[in-house]
Amino acid sequence: MAPEEQRTRLIGELASLIREDSMPDDARAAGLTLIGWLARRMPGEGPSQAGVVEMESRSALRAVGGRGGR
Repeated sequence: MAPEEQRTRLIGELASLIREDSMPDDARAAGLTLIGWLARRMPGEGPSQAGVVEMESRSALRAVGGRGGR
């Protein structure tokens, strides 16, 4: 499967998950944000790295029992 087909399939799968009533609001917002980033990419363009460092540090804080930005 070509990368663009994979990206399109991922967007579709995320969209179907977001439609589920049991999806928490935070997860729905994150999914919509991801769909937005995936949809903005041009063919052959790599994924954005915006916010990666911040999210990794939050994850590390949660792993050691910190608040992680909440």
